[in-house]
Amino acid sequence: MLPDSLSRSLEGCTQLPSLPQVLLRVIELARDPNVNMREMVATIGNDPSLSVQLLSLANTVFYSSQRSVEDLQQAVSRLGIERTLSLALSCSLVATTDTRTAASLNLERYWQRSLVSAMSARLLANSIGLSTDSSAIFTAALLQDVGMLGIHAVDTARYLSLLDRASDHRSLVELERDTYGTDHAEVGEWLARKWKLSERTAKWIRDSHQAMTIAETREQQAKNCIVASGLIADAWLQGEAATSRHATQLASYFGLESSEMIAHLISLQEQLPSVAMLYNVTPPERLDPNQIMHEAKMLLLERTARLHQELQQKQQELELLRLEQEELTLKAQLDSLTELYNREHLEKTLRHQFDETRRTGNPLSIVFVDLDHFKEVNDRFGHAVGDEVLIKLSSLMRQAMSEEDIHAGRYGGDEFILVLPGYDMERARTFAEVLRAKIGALPLVTSANDRLQVTASFGLATIERSTPYQNVESLIKAADRCMYRSKHDGRDRISVI
Repeated sequence: MLPDSLSRSLEGCTQLPSLPQVLLRVIELARDPNVNMREMVATIGNDPSLSVQLLSLANTVFYSSQRSVEDLQQAVSRLGIERTLSLALSCSLVATTDTRTAASLNLERYWQRSLVSAMSARLLANSIGLSTDSSAIFTAALLQDVGMLGIHAVDTARYLSLLDRASDHRSLVELERDTYGTDHAEVGEWLARKWKLSERTAKWIRDSHQAMTIAETREQQAKNCIVASGLIADAWLQGEAATSRHATQLASYFGLESSEMIAHLISLQEQLPSVAMLYNVTPPERLDPNQIMHEAKMLLLERTARLHQELQQKQQELELLRLEQEELTLKAQLDSLTELYNREHLEKTLRHQFDETRRTGNPLSIVFVDLDHFKEVNDRFGHAVGDEVLIKLSSLMRQAMSEEDIHAGRYGGDEFILVLPGYDMERARTFAEVLRAKIGALPLVTSANDRLQVTASFGLATIERSTPYQNVESLIKAADRCMYRSKHDGRDRISVI
């Protein structure tokens, strides 16, 4: 909605763009669902100049492949009410724009942009199956900037200043909103209602400078045609590079490939000079089709390279996330002090190996390890030294894990369990003996005068074909009992079932 102050200024302005009485009557007739075609022809016939233009447009632009029409009755019949209104409106507006009241406004560029917009919108509408609405879309696209003429008429000096400051059409809209609290698209809607154009035409003009959207309805598709037409017109007047860039960016909104969109625009260029001549508008400078295609290919190569780079970056990011996830997963499985498996993951691993053993019949051994007199180590030397003992012990176990398919974890405090898949009793006992000897030979120097030596007691249990273990818990309990027997028998030894 327009601010009240601007509405009052527009209502009282005598220099607004205006339509001749003939066209106002044509608009009135077009809104009548029971319109008499002969009355429409007679009304248009009161304006000889408009009649000639309609005949020329009907013969040379939109129906050039058909037999030429020879009188206004045939032209209106061929064009239909909506298209006759569209063409009559556009012809009259171009013809009646007062160059004196639009002093310092570049009307040539204004009408070039409007005409390219209208023809682009019509072309897009036809390409996506909106042919029955293409004339109304043509009209709305042609009038999308008519509000500029309105604002210029009521506030000439300040508006010319905005035009000088605006770097492009979008920035002009932002300056208008900052200055007037509205923009020329909404002023255009006000003028469309003043002229009693259709409700949808007024709304399309109002929405003509909004952002593109993914169209889900016919109405959204029509609006996209009008919004895109303005962007195409701006690009067209900037040259081949801008035209290629915008065509490439907009194509997907209409279900087109970039090459199809560019082909459509190149075909439009062939029609533009003759249409501009009929409207008495100087056609824009001709674009080089080969250059447009070349620019499009360069854009495609650039986009492909950018997408490849983005893909590589995404792959690197995914790999980093995968590694981080693996690290987090591993940390969740490890005891924070020893970096061996924690009890939860150790039991999970043991359950898996237990099930495999029952399935395959292969042996499975576990070794329960408990450090001797570890409480005295903590009491005498402190928990920091006790932790160092545990860390060195875990280092020995990790070495064993790297050499064999063995899993080791901290079961609690100074208790450890090693899972040995495929190890029978003898092989497991040999492994445990090597580890016991390494632990016994492991010194920890705490000062110049103190040399700490540690030992460990071992319990060994094995699942073989004749063993009675029904579950993991019974297997652990058996190894635990063996470990306590080693403690009872003097420590620093291995006991088996």
